[in-house]
Amino acid sequence: MKSLRNRMLVIAAVALVAVCASAIPASAQLVCKGSFTLSHEVRWQSATLPAGDYTFEMRSLASPSQITLKGPNGYQVITAAVANETKSDQSMLIIENRGNRSTIAELRLSSIGRSLRYSVPKAPKDVEVAQGPVTREQIVVAVNVK
Repeated sequence: MKSLRNRMLVIAAVALVAVCASAIPASAQLVCKGSFTLSHEVRWQSATLPAGDYTFEMRSLASPSQITLKGPNGYQVITAAVANETKSDQSMLIIENRGNRSTIAELRLSSIGRSLRYSVPKAPKDVEVAQGPVTREQIVVAVNVK
């Protein structure tokens, strides 16, 4: 009787390991990956990114939308404040320039029909007037869909 119970436990353990092992590759699949180049220092959420070449990966369309970014300072995980469906002809980063500060406001991924928006700090009215108008810059992003 004891050996039958042990066999049942072994079978259950093997089945559990098989189910867990088959779930790991599904969660690790890429939705898309891409690259871009920054010509100057930019803030992206809480990260300060120096000028240089960057690659990113998006592993899920589920909320919260996150990308893993690799650049000159190593890896960063960036979480979008809002993710919307979009119809954009080209993938691009939208950068808002306020005075001497540049901040990424949006990442448009045309190949998967998503726009990831990020929080951009607002300047007080008196500082905003002194620094001049907010300008927007677009940087082309090369994207591959997996």
